Amino acid sequence: MRDILESIVNMNEDRINSLKRINKPRMGWISIYTPEEILYAAGITTFRITGERGINTTDANALLSNNYCSYVLSCLSEGIDGVYDFAEGVIFVDACDMRKRLYEAWTRNLKLNYSFFIELPRDINKLSREYYKLQLHNLRKSLETHFDLKISEENLSDAIKTFNKSRKLLQQMYELRKSDFPLISGNDAINIVKASTCGLREEFNEKMDILLKKIEDAQIRTGKLKKHRVMMCGSYFDNSDIIDVIEKTGAILVCEDISNGIKYFEGQINENNEPIDAIADYYLDKATCARMLDINKRFEHLYKLIQEYNVDSVIYFSLKFCDTNLMDYPIIRKKLNEKGIPVLFIEGEQHMTNIESIKTRIQTFLETRMY
Repeated sequence: MRDILESIVNMNEDRINSLKRINKPRMGWISIYTPEEILYAAGITTFRITGERGINTTDANALLSNNYCSYVLSCLSEGIDGVYDFAEGVIFVDACDMRKRLYEAWTRNLKLNYSFFIELPRDINKLSREYYKLQLHNLRKSLETHFDLKISEENLSDAIKTFNKSRKLLQQMYELRKSDFPLISGNDAINIVKASTCGLREEFNEKMDILLKKIEDAQIRTGKLKKHRVMMCGSYFDNSDIIDVIEKTGAILVCEDISNGIKYFEGQINENNEPIDAIADYYLDKATCARMLDINKRFEHLYKLIQEYNVDSVIYFSLKFCDTNLMDYPIIRKKLNEKGIPVLFIEGEQHMTNIESIKTRIQTFLETRMY
């Protein structure tokens, strides 16, 4: 089982080299509200811009500000450093004000053959839904014009099926993590989700089929003591050291309600409806991120996950200067406290080298509830 799991994880670790070898247009994206299906239907390889290589953000600070979310600054730093020069362009979504500024800084200061900006409604109603659908039709026309091709309804339907399969496979993996003794660690789970965003969609689906069969065959059924079960939620999160701290206490991370977790792959696009309408409905109706208006829907989704995964404690992580999640947290904390769910708030950067103070807080928070 470990061999195929590491093979999937390596897809993400080697994503840049793999993307450079692909002989067709490649398009980066930053928000999980990006309608990848439309790009895929145009024959484009889509991949997430992660900011992993944008450690030195000095130049990005000069174009934006040093009091910006570190994920945004790291993504811009990768662009400045030419990490994605092989790509045809980038799709931007108005997921927050800082990402809007990221779009402006990137398109004004860096060379892009193609870019498109999608305005994402904050409040979902009949009018905003129609406006969002209009933008997706405009994206389709823009791609057809730029690449001199036709995106057919059949292409869109096939793309929806391919991405729905990825979602189903990831959902099946997370379903197995509901077990008292899950075989997938927190770091493994996040790395697998990241591998699904690296552009190798068909290869990912094939390997996930194999991995799931192996996990199901190897599921452990023993009388071991059940571990304290932790959920991670909040901002963009991708810090293996923090997950190691959690799991070295004897607890286990069983669910991540973040963009590198459930928020990316939850739900399915209706394959029976008109493709563009179905894509729009999927992205607007999925559980909301912190920039969306409906916090009650967001909390109901979070609490449902807590129940399904039998979560004992929640860790809410926010990137510094992430205004949307920082504003969201007090309400989420209040609602969790009312339900008797302990929650720990952590604020940090994307690239953190010294996590000793965070380590101490996590250990204290979990160990006082475990022993």
